[in-house]
Amino acid sequence: MLALTTAQEKDFLPSLLEAPEEYVPDSVPKNVEKVKPIDKRKNKSKESASAKPNYTIETVKRLKQSFKKADRLFLLIGIDAFADIAKWHQPEALFRECEFVVASRPGYSLADVANALPESLRPRAEATRPFQKQAATGDLVLTGVTIHLLDEVYQPVSSTAIRQAATAGKSLARFVDPTVADYIKKTELYKSR
Repeated sequence: MLALTTAQEKDFLPSLLEAPEEYVPDSVPKNVEKVKPIDKRKNKSKESASAKPNYTIETVKRLKQSFKKADRLFLLIGIDAFADIAKWHQPEALFRECEFVVASRPGYSLADVANALPESLRPRAEATRPFQKQAATGDLVLTGVTIHLLDEVYQPVSSTAIRQAATAGKSLARFVDPTVADYIKKTELYKSR
């Protein structure tokens, strides 16, 4: 779906970095980077391999192996997903490996961003209290954490809304590119089984 969405964008290069070996198609669209995916089947049954989650920290570390020392990595995430960052696998390590670019939405404050951090990186409550009414904008730089906040990103769409609309058989036109909507419909991607 990412390859379909970015097919006309020369500045974007989708990657198969996180694709499990068994899901890599024989023919890869020309705008997709042909990175050898992680073979999660090694020394495991197919059933247990498909149950293993992809952890962002593993992807980030693998990606950084191809970087030069001076290269920087930014992880782009919506604020609604960032709200659960403390629950992610090895979140402190993730903050050491990359900087975050968080797309803000109305209703979130700078304090919400700071309070979402893992406890070991989170400022004390009294430090964030004055920012509870301040919009999540600018940069938040703390010891071990750099977060760049994108304000005015008012996309009324989320992956949850897309899945719900597809499951209900509703139009996806307002959410995704027409080629992606066609792909979801043809493959019945989010239909209940």
